[in-house]
Amino acid sequence: KDLLYLPKIASTIQLQVVASVTSEVQIEMLSKLGAGSIVALVVSNRELESFDFDNSGEQALSLLRSEALASFREKHGDVPVLVEGRVGIVEADGGDSVAYIQALKDAGAFGAIVGGGMAMVNEEDVAESIVNWSL
Repeated sequence: KDLLYLPKIASTIQLQVVASVTSEVQIEMLSKLGAGSIVALVVSNRELESFDFDNSGEQALSLLRSEALASFREKHGDVPVLVEGRVGIVEADGGDSVAYIQALKDAGAFGAIVGGGMAMVNEEDVAESIVNWSL
């Protein structure tokens, strides 16, 4: 019920709603909202129950490729979908973070939210990860 009122309240005070999801069930819940009520969707590699990260990165890829997200996009149009949760740190296919970033883009990610990962690696690695989004 709160989810239905949030976009209305936000609109009343001229705020926009960005929703973060960790499961297909959550995406399906957002699909029940009216078109235009969400301005961006964040697909997370984080388990909200434990705050642990999915270090394989498969959670975000799975959500990006899901039928739930396809349905969400049908209803909500071109809402940007961002990925968060160690995006520049996750390594795929032989230890390559660039391959993982490319897989996210190929699956429909528009961009990434970069945060705590910047504190975990050196400046050159952070810069390289950010530049790789322009592939």
